[in-house]
Formats: sequence, C-alpha cells, structure tokens
Amino acid sequence: MIRSRTIILIIICGLIAIFGGAGLRLYFAWHTSQDDIRRAFENESQKKENESYAALLKEQGRFNILVMGEDDVEGSRRSDTILFVTIDIDDKNMRVISLPRDTRVQIPHHGTQKLNHAFAYGGPDLLKATVEKYLGLPILYYVVIDYDSFPEFVDMVGGVEVDVQKRMRYVDRAGGLDINIQPGQQLLDGKTALKYVRFRKDALGDIGRIQRQQQFIKALVKKAYDPRVLIKFPELAAQAMKIFKTDMSPTLAVQLAGFVQNELGRDRMFFSMLPGEPVMIDRLSYWMGDVKAANAFLNAPVEALISGDVTEGSGRNAKQVHFTSAGDAVTASADAREPGAPVAQSGAKKDEMSKEELMTLIKSMPESVAVLNGTGKAGVSAEISTRLQQLGVDVIHSGNAKHFDYQHCNIVYPTNASEKVKTTARQLGTLLKIPKNLVRPSQQAFYASIIAGHDYKKLTTLLDNMLKISNQ
Repeated sequence: MIRSRTIILIIICGLIAIFGGAGLRLYFAWHTSQDDIRRAFENESQKKENESYAALLKEQGRFNILVMGEDDVEGSRRSDTILFVTIDIDDKNMRVISLPRDTRVQIPHHGTQKLNHAFAYGGPDLLKATVEKYLGLPILYYVVIDYDSFPEFVDMVGGVEVDVQKRMRYVDRAGGLDINIQPGQQLLDGKTALKYVRFRKDALGDIGRIQRQQQFIKALVKKAYDPRVLIKFPELAAQAMKIFKTDMSPTLAVQLAGFVQNELGRDRMFFSMLPGEPVMIDRLSYWMGDVKAANAFLNAPVEALISGDVTEGSGRNAKQVHFTSAGDAVTASADAREPGAPVAQSGAKKDEMSKEELMTLIKSMPESVAVLNGTGKAGVSAEISTRLQQLGVDVIHSGNAKHFDYQHCNIVYPTNASEKVKTTARQLGTLLKIPKNLVRPSQQAFYASIIAGHDYKKLTTLLDNMLKISNQ
C-alpha cells in the first residue's frame, strides 16, 4: 500500500512540475543531470520508436509532448484544447503553442478536415499523428486532460487567481450551460475556471478562448509557487490520476520533472498560438495556420524569445511572431487581436476626438453590443469586432445579418429595448459616426448592433484611426 501511494505521488509530482513550472518547491528535490535525462530518453525511445526516430529526437535535444483536453458531449468525444509542448534540454526552456481546433489539416486516412476531428476519429494517437504531419515535428508522448474532473482538481489547489477583462455571458438552455463571469481580479473556483477556459461566445471565438487558456496556464504556474499547495499532494495525486491520461512512463516523467523544476524558471517558459487567419471554404470556417511562423517560434534561439525579437522570413515578407512568457502578468491583454487582423493605421484626421473624449464615449455604453455582417463578404464582422474590442467596446456576438444587401452601415436595437440598450445604440452611432436616421429599432435585433454595409471600409478606417489615438 505504501509503495502504491509513493508511485502515485511521484507521478503527480512529475506531471504537475512539467505543466506547473519550476515553482513547486518540493520537500525532496530531484537532482537530475542532462546525461541522466538523455539515458532515460534513450531507454524509453528504443521501446517506443524505431532507431531513426529516436536518433532524430536525440539530435534535437528536445521532448515534444502533445497536450489535449478531452470532452465527452452526449457520447461524442472531441478535443477542443490542443497544445504542442516542447521541452528543450540543451537550451533549458519550454515552449507551448496552442493549435485552434478549426485548423485546416490533413488527417491520415480521412482527408482534409478540422484538427479536432482527428480525436473523434481515432483518439489521441490519431490526433498526435495529425499534428506530427502538420508541423513536421516528431511527438514522443501525449497527455490527455479530462474536463469532467477539471473543476475538482482546481478546487483542490485552492482555486486560481485571474484578471477577467470583460463580462463573459452565455446561456445554452438545451445544453444546460449558463456562463456569467463578472470582470475583475478574482479567485476562480473549479466550476468557474472551467467556464472561463472554455468560453468562446464572443467576437474572437476560439481565438479568444485560446488566449484565455494561456492566461489560465500562466496563473496556474504562479499558483505553483505557493508552498501551501504542497500539503495537498496526496489528494492531488489521487485526483490527477483521473484527469491525466498519458503514454509517458513514470520513470521519464520523474526525469523530466526534475529537469523542469531544477533548470527552468518562469522566464524560460514561452507561450504562443498558431499564427494564421480565418477562412471560409465550401461554407465551412477554418483556421488557415502559418506553419513557417509557428516553426519560427519553436526554433528561434532562446535569447531571441527572451528579448521578444522573433520574426519569420526577411525583407518585405518578414512577419513578427507573437508570444508571451510565463513571467508575464496574468491578465488577458486588452489589445490582444486575432492573428492576421489588420493593425492600426496612421494619419488620424484633425476633427477626430481626443483620447479622453474617445474613452469617455466608450465607457458611456452601459450594455454589450453585437456586430452583424450585412455584406456577404467573409470576415467583415470579425474585422469590425476585433477593432471594437481593442478599443474596449464589449462585443457579445458576431455573425451574419438577415440579408446581405445593406449599402450603408446601420445601428439597430430591439423594439422593446431598455433605456440602457437604447443609450448604448445611440452612443455606438456617435462613436462610429452613423447618421441618426440609420440608428433605429428593429424586430430582428437582440442587442444594440452595428450592421456592416458595403461601405464598411470607411468604418474600419475610422476604427483604425481611433486605435491609433487610444494607443498614444
């Protein structure tokens, strides 16, 4: 019995150290050398892969691990959270890149599909094979997190403190889901934390959810520095056995955990999301990833990551690769934008509002707003929603209008709207310089909403100029 408890404790210590960072000050420390890790790696890889595959990983000096969140909705297994983790033994750093579930990939024996379909077709093994083929990088192990046990695990560590940037509201009566998280710095319990990391019903959709998930991981890293977590290790061990499923052996888990704990600090853990842009193909939405930019993040010298100077390509084709480190403040960045979204342009006109006037007008909107695409052109509502959110406007919904023949941008609100909603609609019209005769009630509206017409380019230019002013 004692031996069984010891083994369980070792396993959980290894897993938490790998994904919790170097902050776990264990009462007993592993003093693991790089040679020990390499020997463990060689023994494990010989059992798992052929010689050429093992030699490739050994030459790289890295351990690539795929982390996936398993969700079972009405018997349908899927993975909405997919993280590619690489632990670099030589340069002593860890990099995590989030892969949107809608990433367009080739799934072996299933053709071109969305990435998360791979898990439904063949579980973690097929998802791992798909990501290997997509990134062109070998993955030695996977870790599966069961969301059903996630809330209890978070409660066991005492909750996680996160700065929620905006109200998160979504109700799905059919699915029994009710999300209502208020903004501000707060300690999230297990149930609320699960809702926080899975919420995607805003203008950024899955991209916004990935940003929140990475912020939560950083908060968990910070939590790992709290020595009070250590006294709960026996409970955490039992719970983690329900949460984590892995094909990694206990021996290697301990070796890697020792390396992460003894060799890595929060400033050597880096997070990014697969760069790319949303596209519509055959009426299906995909995330078209930029694998070259992803590899630029994964393969950049650690000094470049620390300095924040990472680009893919050169000259006119050079692209900045966005990432953060675990040492960053645990907040959802107010200016975070969907990769590929246009950035603020220069050249604000003299008759535009001052920064103070602009911020006052935005804060005067008491309710959330919606953005609807009235042009039929893919991506228009996302373009406008992203800019509005960057300015600080709370966008609760983004989608298509009832038809696509709007020549001019309109503001609509429900016919039975409250005074707060009407005020929001009027202030939104003032902000976006929409003529008063185009700010009107509509039986089709559920929120104060901007409907993008075929003249929407004027609107995006206006918003770009406002972004420049707000960033001064």
